[in-house]
Amino acid sequence: MTADEMEKRNIAAMGEPLGRPYTVLFHEVSALHLYWKEFLELFGTNEKRIERLNRSAPGFFRMLQEQQFETNMLHIARLTDSPKSVGKENLTIRMLPHLITDALFKQAVSGLVEEARKKTEFCREWRNQRFAHHDLMLAINDGEARQLPSASKVKVNAALASLSDVLNTFERHYFKNVCDFASIAPHLGVGTLLFTLGFGVKAREEMEAKIKAGKFDDLGQPENI
Repeated sequence: MTADEMEKRNIAAMGEPLGRPYTVLFHEVSALHLYWKEFLELFGTNEKRIERLNRSAPGFFRMLQEQQFETNMLHIARLTDSPKSVGKENLTIRMLPHLITDALFKQAVSGLVEEARKKTEFCREWRNQRFAHHDLMLAINDGEARQLPSASKVKVNAALASLSDVLNTFERHYFKNVCDFASIAPHLGVGTLLFTLGFGVKAREEMEAKIKAGKFDDLGQPENI
């Protein structure tokens, strides 16, 4: 199903006031699951992969790890923010109950949205104290500063699962279906990168061995970058 087909499907079943933002949120949550999955594939799977990154470009991958962690946390925080801030409306799952007219369904969705809000609270604390702003007491490691909550893989996975639960409530209610967001697979993603890095690291080490042995005529010419 294309993005346009999904939007038409949702609007036909839910009406435009609910169907249009729901469609965008569905794509946002899908992308978030993919980004987090790629992050874990690269930095949270095993030490062998970390070793390969450190043997290729340690400084770059350290920077990438920090940036992608921040991106994922900010993404979760945005999706579970208040429906309004500074007088402007936000695209967030917390807006969905206000767009539902069926009382029983609204109650069910509201409960799951509140559960998601609680499970993602730690992301907003990181956003407010570290990413969007840099809390002074925290930055200078003041002993009285309130420390940030842990942001473990388990907690992020639970946060993502709570977002999936909200959207799958709509999928079941309107379409008698569910989406396995956690199984969304990338195309030519981290797996391809790691595979290519493996060959690159091996080739570089072979070249360094030739240089050490004085075999300069057998180095070949690097490709233009």
